[in-house]
Amino acid sequence: MKSGTANAVVIGEMLVDEFPSGPVMGGAPFNVARHLAAFGHRPLFVSAIGEDHNGQLLLAELDRYGMSHAGVQRELAHPTGVVEVQMDASGSHRFVIQQDCAWDHIEPAPARAAVARTGGSSWLYAGTLALRSPTSRATQLALMREHKGPRFLDINWREGHVPREVAMGAVALANVLKANEDELAMLCTWYGCAPPQSLETEALSIAARELRTGLGLDLLLVTLGERGAMAVDANRVLHVGAARPVQVVDTVGAGDSFSAVALSGFMHGGELGDILRYACEFASRICEVRGAVPPGLDAYREWTSDWTWLGASRR
Repeated sequence: MKSGTANAVVIGEMLVDEFPSGPVMGGAPFNVARHLAAFGHRPLFVSAIGEDHNGQLLLAELDRYGMSHAGVQRELAHPTGVVEVQMDASGSHRFVIQQDCAWDHIEPAPARAAVARTGGSSWLYAGTLALRSPTSRATQLALMREHKGPRFLDINWREGHVPREVAMGAVALANVLKANEDELAMLCTWYGCAPPQSLETEALSIAARELRTGLGLDLLLVTLGERGAMAVDANRVLHVGAARPVQVVDTVGAGDSFSAVALSGFMHGGELGDILRYACEFASRICEVRGAVPPGLDAYREWTSDWTWLGASRR
């Protein structure tokens, strides 16, 4: 762990994405944690890996980002998670996610102990995929319930893995919820709100306002792909358009990078408009590289050089 206590707890899957070109370290929460570490934060990452070659690759990736191993449990009975990433010519992707792997077995007791040793943290981030198994579900929901600071949930729901009612249980524990425009429509249906009547910004805004109010969220973030993103709180809907043209290589991890920038901005008290703008720009850069993180750590400094809130955390 870098000096000082953790300033974010991130829980969920860490795995190896098998691209046609070879293995890449991945998992949405792991992507978020790596970005936070590269931004100068001190995330505690809570997950589980197997005692196998892929597990060793993931530990080496933690080391590359200067992250602690303290929250990563070792599973003797289950392999490290693997996902086959199937790409099409446009850069879109389909995930084939291995069942019953190590991150399905994140145990509550060691997770709680790791979090307790940090001395407290400001934010907790989670997705929903780790909710698919009873053990990791119990751990994630317990950490979310017990966490004293704000809780950020990326719905990132995958049909066939997590029952809707389980995902809704996690949503009920969130202060900040992130969804894409398709997930916005899905959530409106789940919660009995009127789904957006079109993909026009105004229609999406109306649906997002109703959903945020119904869920009692502090903030709802909605990513809109090449059209930017919006943030909805009790006072306003703020829309920021895409920052730059993008030469898409693949879109893997774009949403995770958006979440990481948002968390960084929240932790440093950044202005919401700046946070949205920088999050969209950073996500666009991730779309221009293979996989969910830059190939080299030097890219972070180049891509974030104008982020006003990062000065203190880099010293």
